[in-house]
Amino acid sequence: GYWASLRVELDLISRIKETQKEDSEICTIVENLDKQVEFHLDDDNVLWQGT
Repeated sequence: GYWASLRVELDLISRIKETQKEDSEICTIVENLDKQVEFHLDDDNVLWQGT
């Protein structure tokens, strides 16, 4: 049902956030965001490609 899908989605987002923190390539992209046009961080510090 709705609650199960909500819990799965929140767990997935949490896993994405933790994995991004540990990925050296993503850390390099984040450090150079002022030079990047195709990447951005959202309000939760999740890295996205594109708009």
